[in-house]
Formats: sequence, C-alpha cells, structure tokens
Amino acid sequence: MTVRSMVVKIGSSSVTRSTGPDPVVLTSALDAALNARSLGWNVVLVSSGAVASGSAYLARTAEIGSSARLAAAVGQPFLMDIYRSVSEVSGRHVCQVLISESDLKSPRAMSSVCAVLDECGRAGVIPIVNGNDVTDMRGSDNDGIAVALAVSSGADKLLLLTDVPGVQRSGIQLPDLAAADTRGVQTSMAGTGRGGMRSKLRAAELAAYNGIETHIASARLPGVITRCVKDEPVGTRIMVARERFPAESRWISGVAMSHGSIVINRPAEDSIRAGASLFASGIKKVEGNFAGGDVIEVITPSGRLVARGVSKVSATLMGLIRAMRTDEIAVVMTEILDKFLRGAAPGVPAGPAPGGDELAGLRAPVVKALELVESHGYELTRKLALEIMNLFPSATVEAMLDTRRDEGRRHLRERYSRLSSDLSFIDRQRLVVF
Repeated sequence: MTVRSMVVKIGSSSVTRSTGPDPVVLTSALDAALNARSLGWNVVLVSSGAVASGSAYLARTAEIGSSARLAAAVGQPFLMDIYRSVSEVSGRHVCQVLISESDLKSPRAMSSVCAVLDECGRAGVIPIVNGNDVTDMRGSDNDGIAVALAVSSGADKLLLLTDVPGVQRSGIQLPDLAAADTRGVQTSMAGTGRGGMRSKLRAAELAAYNGIETHIASARLPGVITRCVKDEPVGTRIMVARERFPAESRWISGVAMSHGSIVINRPAEDSIRAGASLFASGIKKVEGNFAGGDVIEVITPSGRLVARGVSKVSATLMGLIRAMRTDEIAVVMTEILDKFLRGAAPGVPAGPAPGGDELAGLRAPVVKALELVESHGYELTRKLALEIMNLFPSATVEAMLDTRRDEGRRHLRERYSRLSSDLSFIDRQRLVVF
C-alpha cells in the first residue's frame, strides 16, 4: 500500500483555553494522527499554543510579568506532556521538532528536518512540530512552517485547523476556493495566534501553486482529520493550481520565507512566462525590505501571485530604479557612486549635488530618485554604492581610477547604460513561475 502524507496545523486559538492547553482538542488530533496510519497516511502535526499555554500558567503563578519567549519555554513542555500521555496509551511514540526562522532560510536545515520527518514516518512516530518562539524575536509563523514542511516533504495534503468552520465571503462559507482568489478574501486578525485567516490563506495559496490540496477547517469539527484523510468535505478546500515542481525547485517555489514582493506590469508577466528574465522597466512597485539574495514574490497589480525568485538587488536599490530605461538607471547609479566618493567618510563634506542643468530633460521619476539619493545618509549611500560595485565591478573600478571627474562620470554613465540593458533583477535560473 502506498503511504501518503498530510501536514496538519492546529492554531493557538484552537488548542488553548484561558487556563492553558485544551486536552480535548490535543487528544483528538493525536488520536486521529495515530489512526491515520492504518488508512495509509503519515500525519505531521504542527501544533501552536506554547506561548498561550505558558502565559496562562505564568499569570497564575509568577509574581512578575513575563515575555513571550519565557512563556513559550514554559508552555512547550505542557503541550508535549499531553501529546505524550495520549501516545503512551496507544503504545506509540511522539517526538518534538522545533523550527526557527533561521531554519526557513537554510536549505540544509530544512533538508535535515525533512529527513527526520521521513524517518518518523517509517518508524511510526508522530512528529509534533512547533515554531521556536524562544529564538524568533517576532514570534513563529506556524502557518508558514506548515506549508514549508508540506512543500519540502512532498506532502499530499495540508490541513489548517482554526476556530472558524472555514473561509467566508459576505457571511457565506465557501466550500471551494481557487488559489488565484485567495488574496481577494477580506480577513481580520482576530484570535490569539500570530497570523489569523490572512496567514492561512497565504499558506494555502502557496501550497496550491506547489500541487498540494489545502483545507481550512474548524479544529472542533468531529473527526476532521480522519474525514480529510478519507477525502470527505471539510471546511473550505483550496484547490490545486498546478502540478508539483521538481525537488530542486521547491526551495524557491514554496519553502524559503518570502522577504518582500514586487508588482509587475502585464508585458513583464508575459515576458517571464515566455522564459525571459525580469528587468527594471516591468516593475511597478516594490514592497518589503529585502536584500540581494533574498526570496521575493512577483505579483500582478491585482495581487495575483505570478512567481517567486531570488532578487539580485536590494529593495532600496530596486525601488530607486524601477520602471526606468537603461540610460535612466545609469544616471541614478552614477549619482549614487559619485555621492559616495564625494563623502568618502563620515563627517567629510559632500561635493556639489546635481544642479538644474544636470536635471534638465530628465523624467519626473528620475528626478525624484536623484532627490532621494541626495537625501540619503552616509551609511545607506555606502551600502548602495557597494551593491552597485558588486553588480558592475570592472566598470566601477575603472571610473573610480579616472581622475577627470566630469569625463569619468560621463564614461561611467555610458558603461552603466550598456550594462543595465542586461541587468535582470531576478535571474531566470532562480525564478519559479506559477
């Protein structure tokens, strides 16, 4: 019999009460995960609730207030005690796997996690996964962890359990939802967890584009895990949008944490779907605070997810030169480098800024970008200059060695203009199109 797999995430608002963990929900979930084995399924439980459980305990016993990190450290053993007591009755075993934000940035770390989960499946051990709220300063995103595990391990289904029966639109519960429609659903941030329904919809969208069916349902629906395993309707189903990607593409397609997004125009979308790289002229908007080498999302103006890829430049530099022609990009890059060289160290007065003659004939977006460059402090200017040097090392060094300032600037603009014609902001080899 072929063994299939499912990742089940249980939200904080479902597994905890005001007094701590809810043993009824936890017991029901683990019983279902144990029984799923006889139906040919391995289940991975992603269980939130450590912070809420620890906070409830400390509120009753501690004399001073506590941080979320301390609450997580106190609450995690409470959750595992309940899961272990249930598993021992059935003669089975559970294990604990904590995943930090740094793990979601490391292909090697996630590969190790998947190897452990695979070993759990062969040994009949139920893994209890949680984000490491002790080390993650912003708190863990268990919805993101759940979809990352589902994609990286090649799971067949993702089940996101919460305190509502499913996704609603205008007060009506939706039995099915297409991946392309997930971003149009109005959501709130109610509940004790970090993400709420918006986070679940983002996870479901990503799973759908990676060939994984997702259900968003109530944790208190009787037999919800077993019913999902048996392909019975539960909650709202987010349908598969495409086939799975090969294993080597999954890190970018659905595992790595997204650090921001760029909005592109229709010609740019058509271009990358045809196999081309993404250039500045097609970028309408930049969102987030990502660096070169970070994974970002590529979306349309309506919010539809088009692709995910590794950015070659920072959000700051991309925001300055987006939607520009190559000659305009050269003007902005030259000014960044020139300003850096004029103020070679903190406290050194800068040379003259671009004047009216230099700005004449430039489009308004270019003038605005140059004004932003002039407003930047030394550290930001230095970071941008170093980023440009890494993009075009030989041309930049050549210009820096040219003692004729005006001639060097003109020559550098010409070089940057030619080089920028081939500057793709996301390399095609590191871009996954949905």
